[in-house]
Amino acid sequence: MKHFLLTILLLLFVVLFARGQETINYQLSTINFPWSGGLNACQFGRMDLDNDGKKDLLVFDRHGNRLSCFINKGAFGVIDYQYTTEFDYGFPELNDWVIFSDYDGDGKEDIFTYSNGWAGIKVYRNVTDDGHIGFQLVKYPYLTSWQGGGEVNILATNADYPSLVDLDGDGDLDILTFGVMGTFIEKHLNLSKERYGCLDSLVFECADLCWGRVAESEENNMMYLDTCLFGYGITMLADGTRHRGATVTIHDLNGDGLLDLLLADVDYPGLTLLVNGGDPENALMVNQMDFPPQYPVKLPSMPVPYFTDIDNDGDDDLLVSPFDPDPMASEGFESIWLYLNHGTNDAPDFRLYTKSFLQDNMLDFGTGAFPVIVDWDGDGLLDIVVGSIKGTELVWLKNAGTATQPAFRITHFPFGFGGHTGLVPAFYDLDGDGQQELLVGTAEGKLLLYDHDGTLLDDDYLHYDKAWSAPCFFDVDHDGVADLVVGNETGRLSFYKGSEELGVRSEEYWGGVDVRDYGTSYYGYSVPTLFQWGDEILLAVGSESGKVFLFDGVSVEADAVFREASYRWMELSDDMPLSFGMRSSTSITDLDNDGRLDIVVGNFSGGLQLFNTSIPINNLEIAEQQEEGTVLVFPNPVDAQCQVISNTECIKQILLMDLFGRVLCEQSVGERECLLEVADLRPGVYLLRLTLERGAVNRIFLKR
Repeated sequence: MKHFLLTILLLLFVVLFARGQETINYQLSTINFPWSGGLNACQFGRMDLDNDGKKDLLVFDRHGNRLSCFINKGAFGVIDYQYTTEFDYGFPELNDWVIFSDYDGDGKEDIFTYSNGWAGIKVYRNVTDDGHIGFQLVKYPYLTSWQGGGEVNILATNADYPSLVDLDGDGDLDILTFGVMGTFIEKHLNLSKERYGCLDSLVFECADLCWGRVAESEENNMMYLDTCLFGYGITMLADGTRHRGATVTIHDLNGDGLLDLLLADVDYPGLTLLVNGGDPENALMVNQMDFPPQYPVKLPSMPVPYFTDIDNDGDDDLLVSPFDPDPMASEGFESIWLYLNHGTNDAPDFRLYTKSFLQDNMLDFGTGAFPVIVDWDGDGLLDIVVGSIKGTELVWLKNAGTATQPAFRITHFPFGFGGHTGLVPAFYDLDGDGQQELLVGTAEGKLLLYDHDGTLLDDDYLHYDKAWSAPCFFDVDHDGVADLVVGNETGRLSFYKGSEELGVRSEEYWGGVDVRDYGTSYYGYSVPTLFQWGDEILLAVGSESGKVFLFDGVSVEADAVFREASYRWMELSDDMPLSFGMRSSTSITDLDNDGRLDIVVGNFSGGLQLFNTSIPINNLEIAEQQEEGTVLVFPNPVDAQCQVISNTECIKQILLMDLFGRVLCEQSVGERECLLEVADLRPGVYLLRLTLERGAVNRIFLKR
């Protein structure tokens, strides 16, 4: 997600204008699907959801097990996807990984997914009829394969991504997956065609314990070619556990008719291509290299690739996203890399197009999103301020519309928080001066109190010390004084009764609320919000499981126990899902003054979802007036690299600086154009100072 520093940019514009620099125009572009919930670690599939003859895009985020549907509206050579929730109801519950593939040959993609708790694969058959999405469970708790004289589970853990592909050319889907020791790739042939003459059976036999004659080191991501050491010389870790965590993808990448192998390994950022030099019956990996060779993948950990036609030109493009099961391993902002194919399927030429496919058209704050609806600038319009798990600053969605037609713009929050992370904001005018103070919860469990101008008033407010503190102000007893409720990692709530001296009475287990789900985690990560509904006060609590719990019977009476009443969400919204992934957080009020409460929900993937209303979001972009004799920076915004071109003069030197004037790198050029590598820069706004023969000019560019 791009954090665009509006205030600093405007100041910089004034400075540059005063120095006689060329005009810089600021433009606002609308984000197409802002409320789609964010994305972190994704796998992909295709399915014609709306029966228009074009394959739409399915995106499964394993961080919260969320499936998102994007309708393909693009013409030939055009990328145009629209987010929809219309078809969500028809899909089954998915866990950790999913493969969409048509195993029975009826033209409809079926589902293979991790069988939670069984270290195997469960299968759903696509029974969609007349546009009504539906799936039937046909294999559970796992798929088996004939090996060693009996039917044995085809091992597939939540940290391994298998491959489904027709290896022997008979039309049915075979399976490649790492074996129990995690070093060799097993081949399980589907015998449906051979035995029954059709494709609708899932009958497997283990045909090879070392497919491709390749072995993976137990210590790192090194691959051993032409190796099948069945004496287990390299198959076991020192402590006796299996090497765990790899993705297996099969694709013919050189047009020779042989299936090549793409591997990624846990804790490593790249993809390794192993070239098949064998024959159709006997795969033999003969060479290995980083992939794609022109601009290799470099994601935080364990990328998984997917080949599909994104731009509707008939050739498969490449999508890559992290697969690491550790939620904190994801980078968050740039976690879907799209490579467009500038060649053909027989001779592909994959070139990086963007590192934030789909993400750049949604609100995505990286890892986690904690929204609070508040009139922060006192203009009478409700804004949204958002904290995140890894972020060290807040993001301000400023309401630039009206009270009845809000329209938010992404704006930099005016002050920082000293490097603290896990920021959960809460606002209230505590001193009665007409301006709201800000209380911020943090990952380490502190509560930080700030004045409206950013002055730190108290770095140990109420001496709170429970990790992942999440505060919420509300006058529960209507006595004119704010009460304070604080969630934390335990899943319970702390309560501080407000009076002239805040905190005279406190409870550590307020209302008997505990939102832990032991099927998900031993922690609850409660994030409370209180709101008025008619003549009663309701309490909503986000949780680690992703469910937003609803409680009624809220009271300040000591030892009161609230009633869990999540069934009442239907009174507030027609389309509230049961879960929002994981680490949910919410804020609830009437945003557009239509008499109906609006609900904003954040989740671990860093996005927001909005219910009961639709409000546009604008993003700040910059366009420069390029005239004869000027310097061009292209593309802008930039993903990994950009060209700097002077139309008339030699560029002597380039200084890359942040907006505080700190020099990040220096490059001597001596020509009229050069290529600038910026892949390692964090998303944001940067300044190029170019020394030309006639003097110096400045250029601003956006790093996505």
